[in-house]
Amino acid sequence: MESVAQSIVSKFGQVIVEELKEIRGLGDKVVHLRDELATMNAVLRVISEADQDYVDHIVREWENQVLDLVYDAEDCTDTYSLRIVRPIPPLTRDDVGGTPLTFWARYLFARAKHFAKYHYEKLVLQRTLAADINTLLARTTIVSERRARYDINSVALPRSTHRNHFLEASTYASANGLHHDDDPDKFVGITELANTLAWKIKAPVLDRDDHIKALVHDENDKSLKVFSIVGFGGLGKTTLAMELCQQLDVDFPYQAQVSVSQGFNVEKDMKGLLVRVLQQILKANQTYQEEEAQIDKMNVKELASKIKELLDHKRCLIVVDDVWSLPAWEAISSKLPEKNCGSRIIVTTRIEAVAKAASGYFVHHMKPLKPKASKELFMKRVFGSTEKGTCPMELKVFMDMILDKCGGYPSTIIGIASLLASYCSAKNIYMWERISISFLSHTGITFEGMRQLTEFSYDNLPRHLKACMMYLCIFPEDYVVAKDRLLYKWIAEGLVTERRGLTLWEVAEEYFNDLIGRDMIQLEKIVSRVGPYGERVEIEGCRAHGIVLEVMVSKSKQSNFVTLVGQQYRGTPHGHDKVRRLSIHDNDQGLQKVEAMKLQHTRSLTTFQHADGLGKLLDRLGEFKLLRVLDLEDCKSLQNKHMRDVCSLYLLRFLSLRGTNVSEMPRKVCNLEHLETLDIKNTHIGGTLPQTVTKLSKLERLWSNCWLLPRGIGNMKALREVDTGGLTGNDIMVAQEIGKLTQLQVLSIRIDDHVDKDFLCALASSLSNTWSLQSLNLENRGGSWEFLLGVSMVLPLLRCLSLYGNISQLPDWISSLTLLRKIEVGRTELAGDQLFGVLCKLPNLQSIQLVYIKWEHGELVARPEHSFPVLRILEVLGCPTVLTFEKGSMTKLETLVLRFVATETRIVGLENLEKLKEVKLSGWKGNPAMKRAVEQLKALSTESNPIKVVVDWS
Repeated sequence: MESVAQSIVSKFGQVIVEELKEIRGLGDKVVHLRDELATMNAVLRVISEADQDYVDHIVREWENQVLDLVYDAEDCTDTYSLRIVRPIPPLTRDDVGGTPLTFWARYLFARAKHFAKYHYEKLVLQRTLAADINTLLARTTIVSERRARYDINSVALPRSTHRNHFLEASTYASANGLHHDDDPDKFVGITELANTLAWKIKAPVLDRDDHIKALVHDENDKSLKVFSIVGFGGLGKTTLAMELCQQLDVDFPYQAQVSVSQGFNVEKDMKGLLVRVLQQILKANQTYQEEEAQIDKMNVKELASKIKELLDHKRCLIVVDDVWSLPAWEAISSKLPEKNCGSRIIVTTRIEAVAKAASGYFVHHMKPLKPKASKELFMKRVFGSTEKGTCPMELKVFMDMILDKCGGYPSTIIGIASLLASYCSAKNIYMWERISISFLSHTGITFEGMRQLTEFSYDNLPRHLKACMMYLCIFPEDYVVAKDRLLYKWIAEGLVTERRGLTLWEVAEEYFNDLIGRDMIQLEKIVSRVGPYGERVEIEGCRAHGIVLEVMVSKSKQSNFVTLVGQQYRGTPHGHDKVRRLSIHDNDQGLQKVEAMKLQHTRSLTTFQHADGLGKLLDRLGEFKLLRVLDLEDCKSLQNKHMRDVCSLYLLRFLSLRGTNVSEMPRKVCNLEHLETLDIKNTHIGGTLPQTVTKLSKLERLWSNCWLLPRGIGNMKALREVDTGGLTGNDIMVAQEIGKLTQLQVLSIRIDDHVDKDFLCALASSLSNTWSLQSLNLENRGGSWEFLLGVSMVLPLLRCLSLYGNISQLPDWISSLTLLRKIEVGRTELAGDQLFGVLCKLPNLQSIQLVYIKWEHGELVARPEHSFPVLRILEVLGCPTVLTFEKGSMTKLETLVLRFVATETRIVGLENLEKLKEVKLSGWKGNPAMKRAVEQLKALSTESNPIKVVVDWS
C-alpha cells in the first residue's frame, strides 16, 4: 500500500503547494503537511519491506490510519481542482434572458454578476480548503503522537532477509518464462492420463456387475453420457478436463467449458452459466455478434431451450467444472440436452456423492503425481531444467522434504516452486528451510498451510506490485478480466509508477508479466469476438486462483482497499466509515447496504453483468464527485438519462460503457477534462460522437465499433489508441489532422469505399508523420489500396500491420518495416510468390494471417528462399486450391492455422515443416478436404515428432 501513498503524496506536492501559497497564512502549513505525509510514506515503505511476521496488529492499525489520512489529503486536492482551479463557466442564454432589444444591457449586467458570484464562491471555497488543511495537519500530529505513544518503531522492525530487492519485473518474467495457459509444465503427468481416458469418453458401453469392469467402443451408441472426475482441490481435475477437450476436438466439434464454484446460486447464477455455454457453442458462427445481442435478452428458460435446439443434431462436449453440491448439479443438468448425437458432459467435483450422482457411466478418481513426475514439475518451475546437478547440493535435502510433504499435489508444487524460483541459489537456503518447516505439516500440505503460503508470497512481492495484486479482488471468483482493461484501470488508479524511458502502459505490462511469472495470477485467453470475415480474435486476460483471491479479499478488508457487495459477502461487516472503491458482484441484499454507505469519497465503481437492479445506485452517480474510475461494462441498468451525471464527474480518468444499452453521448462529455480511457464498444452509440469530444485534451485511448473521425481530431494530441475510427467522404482536412497525433501508437481505421485518391494520399502522408505508431489496421471494404504502391510510408516502430482491401501486390515499403512482428492481409487478390517474397525479408516477423484472399492460379507456394528467420505462426483462412510448402521453406514454423472453404483444397509438403508442433483446422462439417488434412496429419505425427491437431467443425 506504500506505492499508493507514494503517488498520492507526489500528486499533493505537485498540485496544491504552489497554488495555495497565495492564500494568506496557508503556504507554510501546506509545505509542512506535504513534508509530514512524505515522512509517513517513508515509514510505510519501511513497514512494507519488513519481515511481516514482526508486523503486529498495532502497527497494522497505525498503517491503516496513515493511509486513510493520505487518501483524505488526495480528496482535498481533488476537491480543490474540481471547484476552485477550474475556469469560470461561460454564460448561457438562460443566464441573460430578456428580449433582443435589451439583450446587451442585460448581458453586461449578467456578466458582472456572474463574475462576482464566481469569485465570491472561490473565496469561500479557499477558506473552506484552508480549514481542511488545518484539520489534516492536526490529524498528522495526532497520528504521529499515537505512533510515539504506542512505541511503533519502524526502525526496530527486522527487514526480510529473504527479500530479493534487485529482481526487476521484466528480469523475473524473462528468466523464468511466463506460464501461459498452454504451458507444457502444467501438463506433467496429465497428458498420458488424458490419452487413456479420451477413447473411453468417445463411445463407452458398460459391462456392469456392481461396478464398471470394462469399456468398449460402440459407434452406434448416440445417447448423451456424463463422466465424472473427482478428487481433492489441487490435483489437476480442471487441467485434465481441458486437456481432454483439446484431444477430443475432432470427435466433438462443439464444445463449452463453464465453472460453477462453491458459491453457486441457482436463481442468480444459472442465467450467466447458460449464457457462457451458448456463447461458446455459437462462437464459430459468422453471425455470432448478431446472435449474442439476442442472448442477453433471453431468460433462463429461453436459454435452455436455445441450447437444446442448437445441439439437437450436433455432437458436443460440455465441461461443468467445480460442482460443489447435488442441488447445483441437478439444476444445471436439467437445463442441458438429454438426447442427441452422442454428446458428452464432463463434471469435475471434490464431492464423491456429486460425482456418483452425476455419472452412472464412469467416475475417475484423481490421484496425486508420482514422485518422478512431482520432481520433474518442481525442477522445471524452479530451475528451468530437470538435468542432474541443476539443483545445488545445499538445497537438495529441502527439495526432497518439500516434495515429500506436497504429496504429489500439482497446484501445491507449482505454488511453492514459483515462490522459490526467485531463490534458486544456495545462498537462499534460509527461504527453502522456512518453507519446508513453516507451511508444510508432517502429513503434507493443508488448506491453512496453502493460505499462509499465499500470504507469504504476497508479503514478499515488491512494494509496487502489492496494490496491483490486491486490485484483482475487485473481480468475482473465476472471472477472466481482459489484460487491457485491468492495466488501464491500474494506471487510472495511480498504481503504476512512472519510469524514465517507458510509457505507463509499458511499466504496467511489466507488473502484469511479473505477477504471471510468480504464478500469483493465471494467464487466460479470451475469444473476444468473431472477426468481420469469420476469423476468431483472441485477447489476453487473467484471473486469480480461488485461494489467492480469498487472501486478497481478506487483505483488502483490513486496509479498506475495496468494498465488495455480493451474496458471498453478505453478513460480512464493512468495518470502515468511508468507501474508497466499490465493486458490486450481484444485487441480492447488498444494494440495501450500499444505500447506507458514505459514497462521497468513492474513487472507483465497478459493476458486473449479472448485477441487475442497479438503477437506484446509478441514479446517485451525481454524488460520486471524486470518482476516477467508472467501469460499467455489460451493465444493462445504465440508461441515457444517467449519462448527464456521468459527464459531470470531472475527475474521471477511466470510463467504460462497453456492452451497455446507452445510445447517446451528451455534448457535455467535454467536461471530463482528465479522461484518459473511453470505451464505448458494443453500445448503441452510433459512429458520430459530439464534436465536443475533441476538447478532451488528455484522452489517450478511445475504443468504439466505428467512430467517424471529426475535424478537430488533431487537437487531441494525447491520443495513443483509436479503435476503430471511420473515415468517410473526402474531407482531406481530417486525413491531414491525423498526422498531428504524434503520440499515436495504435490506430484502426475503416475507410468508406467512395473516398478519392487525393484523400487516400493525404492519409498516407499523415500516417508517415505518426512516428510512434506500433499497430496499424487499415480496412477498406470494397475499395482499393492500389495507391499504396505509389507512395513511400515511413513507419519505423510498426510491429503489427493489418491490410484489408483490394491490392494487386504488397507495397515494397513493407520490406522496410524491420520491427514488424505480425501482418494480416485480407479480401484481395495476390500471387503467392510476391507475398512471401516481400515478407520473408522481415527479420522479426513472427506471425502471418491471410484472410479470404483470391490466389492467382488458385495456388499459394512457400519456396526454399522463403525460409523466414523467426516465423512461428501462419494462418490461412480460406485456403487456396493448392497450398504447398517446399523443402527449406518456413524453417521455424510451429503453428499452422487453416480454414477450409472449398472441397478440392489440397495441402502439399507438410512433411517439409520440420518444426511444426500444432495444426488448427476449421471448416464446415463434412468437408472432404478437411477430412483428408486430418488423416494426413495423423500419418505425419510420430512419437518422436508429435503434432497436436485441433479441429473446429463450424
